[in-house]
Amino acid sequence: MDAVRVRRVYLEFSKHHGLKPVVLKEIVFLRAKGYSNVGIASELGVSRNTVAAYLGRMRAMQDADVAEMMSLVGLMLNRRRALEREIFGNRPNGV
Repeated sequence: MDAVRVRRVYLEFSKHHGLKPVVLKEIVFLRAKGYSNVGIASELGVSRNTVAAYLGRMRAMQDADVAEMMSLVGLMLNRRRALEREIFGNRPNGV
């Protein structure tokens, strides 16, 4: 699936479940990196209640919906990493 299609499906999916796509994506990325709710809230400049509400909505989704969303987020994350490698090369983090 090409990047434009992934993004379009992700946007439709997020809105269907009452979630802001940009906030949802960042919450998922930061959660995958091991951030706590408080850490995610601090990083994004939102309240920890907002983070908890988004994660709660994700837990309430059907398993198939969560799997689809995670697949879409994974595709976007892979695309982001590929672009970073194109731009910055394979330098170690922080260099």
